[in-house]
Amino acid sequence: MQNVDDLIKKYWHLPILVIAALISLKLRILNPWDSVFTWTVRLGGNDPWYYYRLIENTIHNFPHRIWFDPFTHYPYGSYTHFGPFLVYLGSIAGIIFNATSGESLRTVLAFIPAIGGILAILPVYLLTREVFDKRTAVLAAFLIAIVPGQFLQRSILGFNDHHIWEAFWQVSALGTFMLAYNRWKDRDVKDNLNANQLIYPVIAGICVGLYILAWGAGFIVAPILLSFIFFAFVLGELINADRKNLSLVAVITFAVAALIYLPFAFNYPGFSRVHYSPFQLLVLAGSVVIVAVFYQTERWNEAGFFDKLGLGKKGMPVAVIVITAIIVGVFFTIMPDFARNILSIIGVVQPKGGALTVAEVYPFFFTHNGEFTLANAVLHFGSLFFFGMVGIFYSAYRVIRRRNFVELSILIWAVLMFIALWGQNRFAYYFAAVVAVYSALVISVVFDKLHLYKVLENALGAKNKFSYVRVAFAVLIALAAIYPTYILADAQSSYAGGPNKQWYDAMLWMKENTPDGDKYDKYYLQLYPTPQSNREPFDYPFETYGVISWWDYGHWIESIAHRMPIANPFQAGIGNKYNNVPGASSFFTAENESYAEWVADELNVRYVVSDIEMETGKFYAMAVWAEGDLPLAEKYYSGFLYYSPSGKFGYASSQWDVPMNSIIIPLRIPSEVYYNTMEAKLHLFDGSGLSHYRMIYESDYPGEWKSYSSSVDLNNESQVLQMALYESVARAQYGYSPTMGTQEVLYKYAYNQLYQENIGIPVKIAPSGYVKIFERVKGAVVTGKVSGNVTEVTVTAAIKTNQNRTFEYWQTVKVEDGTYTVVLPYSHDINYPVKPITPYYIKAGDVVKELTVEESQVQNGDVIELDLV
Repeated sequence: MQNVDDLIKKYWHLPILVIAALISLKLRILNPWDSVFTWTVRLGGNDPWYYYRLIENTIHNFPHRIWFDPFTHYPYGSYTHFGPFLVYLGSIAGIIFNATSGESLRTVLAFIPAIGGILAILPVYLLTREVFDKRTAVLAAFLIAIVPGQFLQRSILGFNDHHIWEAFWQVSALGTFMLAYNRWKDRDVKDNLNANQLIYPVIAGICVGLYILAWGAGFIVAPILLSFIFFAFVLGELINADRKNLSLVAVITFAVAALIYLPFAFNYPGFSRVHYSPFQLLVLAGSVVIVAVFYQTERWNEAGFFDKLGLGKKGMPVAVIVITAIIVGVFFTIMPDFARNILSIIGVVQPKGGALTVAEVYPFFFTHNGEFTLANAVLHFGSLFFFGMVGIFYSAYRVIRRRNFVELSILIWAVLMFIALWGQNRFAYYFAAVVAVYSALVISVVFDKLHLYKVLENALGAKNKFSYVRVAFAVLIALAAIYPTYILADAQSSYAGGPNKQWYDAMLWMKENTPDGDKYDKYYLQLYPTPQSNREPFDYPFETYGVISWWDYGHWIESIAHRMPIANPFQAGIGNKYNNVPGASSFFTAENESYAEWVADELNVRYVVSDIEMETGKFYAMAVWAEGDLPLAEKYYSGFLYYSPSGKFGYASSQWDVPMNSIIIPLRIPSEVYYNTMEAKLHLFDGSGLSHYRMIYESDYPGEWKSYSSSVDLNNESQVLQMALYESVARAQYGYSPTMGTQEVLYKYAYNQLYQENIGIPVKIAPSGYVKIFERVKGAVVTGKVSGNVTEVTVTAAIKTNQNRTFEYWQTVKVEDGTYTVVLPYSHDINYPVKPITPYYIKAGDVVKELTVEESQVQNGDVIELDLV
C-alpha cells in the first residue's frame, strides 16, 4: 500500500496532463473537423497553402528543397524564408503515410499544427516547474491547453504554419536552458563536464537550433538568453546566480545551436533576419564569444583582479558593461549589414503605413481609431490575461524579495514578450505561454493560501485542517479563470478558416482553363537556382504570364491554380502610387485604365482575380498601401448611409447630417474617386468602361445572397434593395456592418444615387459573384467616322456569365475630328464561359450599328473599320 501511495505522490500530475491533452485535442481537432474536411481538405489561412506548395515540391525532390521560388512575386521570384523544420517535418510525414500530393498530403499536413498545440503542454510544464514548482507547472500546462485567440487558431487542425512551432520551440529552449542551469548550478565545474551533465545544455542547444529552423527570426532567443546572463553579471551579489556555470551552460547551448543551424546558413545571398543566411550563425557565434568573455570575467573576479584595481564589488558590473559595449561596437563597425538587421527589430514595435492594414501587425492594444482597448486581450486570452498580468507583478515583487535569478530571467522574458505584443497583434501566440505561466502562479498561490491544496493532500492521506469557506472561494477564483476562457476557446475553435468554395473552385478553374497548364504543372515541381539578386526579372524556361490579385490570395493562386501571382502574403508585389512602383495596390487603385495598363505591362499581367472582399472591406488596405499612410486613403470614402424614419435609405456626408431618429448603417460609402478605380470597374461594374479587360469566369454568389435567392428575384432591383435594406437595418441595430454581398448592393445603390451621371456607366442594383477572373487582351480596335455634331459614341453588349447572370457591358468614347476609336475586349466566338449573347451595339446619335467580333481580332488587336453615318 505504501508503494501505491508513493506512486501517487510521484506521478499525481500525469492524469492532469492527460486531461489537458484531451481537452486540447477536442479544441484543436474535433471542434474544427467539419470545417477542414469538407468539399476538399481545406488548409487554414494563407501561409499553410504555401507550406503545402513547399512540402509537395520537397517530397518530389527529397531530400532537396527550394530556397528561391520563381512561382511567386512574378516576374522576380521570392527568396523563401519559410524554415526547414516544418518543411521536412511535413515531407517526412507525407512520405511515411504515402501521401505525396493533393488531398492526401493536405490531410496529413492538417494534423501537424494540432499535434504541436497538444504537445505544447510539455514545454510549458517544464519551464514552469524549473522556475516555480511542480504544482504551478501542472496548472500552467492545463491553462495553455485552453488559451483562446491566436495561440489556439495557429495550432488548430488545418493551420499548418510555423507559428505554433515558434512558440513551442521558444518555450522549449527557455525551459531546457533553465533545466540545464538548475542541474549545473552550485556544483564544481569539473563535476559538470561529463555525459550525464552535458546532456542538459546540449538539449537546450538543440531546442534553440530548432527554434531558428522553425522561424529564421528565432535568433531572437539568443539576445533573450544573453539578457539573462547580462543581468546575472551586472547585478552581481544582488542576485542569487552561479555565474560561472551559467556561462558554461550558455556557451554549450549556443555552440550546439550553431551546429544545428550551420547546414542551412547559406541559402540567402547576404544578411537577413528572416531568411536563412549567415546572419543567424553570426548571432549564435557572437553569443558564444560574449558569454566566453563573461566567463573569463568571472574568473578574474574570483582571482581578486578587480579588488587589486580598487574597484571592489563595482568591478564586475563595470567590466561587463564595458566589455558588452566594446563587443557590440566592434560588430556594428565591421559588419554594418549585421547591425542594420539587429536594429530592424525595432520595427516590431513600430509598424507604419501599409503594414498597419495587416491584421497580425496592428498594435495589439489599440483600435483602428487609435483608442486604447482591452477587447483584444479578452479575445485572445480570456480572463487569463488579467490573472497573468497580476502574476507578472506578483513575480516582480517576489524577485525583489527573494533575489532568485531563475525567476528574474523568466520575468525578463515575460516583459520582452509583452513589449512585442504591444507592438504587433501577431505576438499574441507567444504571449499565450506567458499568460499560462503567470496565471498558474497566481492560481497556485490562491490554492495554497485558501487551503485547496490541503484538501487535495487530505485526499492522499494527509490530515490537514482547512476552512470550507476559503476552499469555496479558491474554487470560485479558479472557475473565474478557467470557465470563461474555455468557453471562448470552444467557440473560436469551430472554424478553421482557409479559402471558401468560391475561391477554391475559381482556382481549380484557372488551373484547368488558362494556357500552358502542362508547362506550369511540370515547372511547379522543379528545383530552381538561387540568384544573387531578384531585382531583375527571373529567367524562366518558357513564356510565362502573371496573375494579379490582392496579396492575401497569392499563395492560393500558386498552390491551387499553379499560376504565378504578382503579389503574395509575404507583402511582396504590392507596389504603390506615391513612388509609382508597379504592383497590386497601384493596379487596383489606378484611377484610369492607362495607368493600370502601365502597371500590367511592367509585370506582364495576363489575368486579374478580384473578389467581393477587395471590392468592399479590403479596398481600404489596398488604398493605404497605394497612398502610403492611413489618412491619405480617406479620399476614397465620402459619407454614410442611413435608414430614415420614413423607411428609406438616405445619404449624409457626415454623421452630423443624419436626420434625427435615423439608423446609421455602419458602412463607409465610397467617394467618386473609388468608383473610378480599376477595382470598382472590374468587380462592381463587371469590367464595363474598360477596353483591355474582360470577365472570363465568375463564381457563385456570396453565401447570404445565395440563400436569399430562394425568396428574392435577384433581377428585380426593388426586391434586391428591400432585402439589402432589411439586412442592413437588422445588423445595424446590433452594431454590425452589412454582409459583403449586401455591401456590394449598397455600393451600387450609392453610385446610382450620387455619381452615375458624372461617370456615365449604368449599373444594375444586384449582387454578383464572390470571385471574378478577368483576362487582359489587346482588344479589337473599332474606328470610323461619325456624322453631324455627335460628341461621343456608346457601345453596349449583353454578357452572360457561367452563373447565368446577365449584365450589360458598356463603354463610351469621345469623338475627335469626326472620328471615334473604341477598343473592345469580348469576342463572340470566345472559348471562355463568360461571353456576349448579343452583338455589340455601337451608337452615335441616332445611328446604331451592330458588330460581331472574332477572337483572333481581340487577341491580335486588329483594326475594324465601321463608320457610323
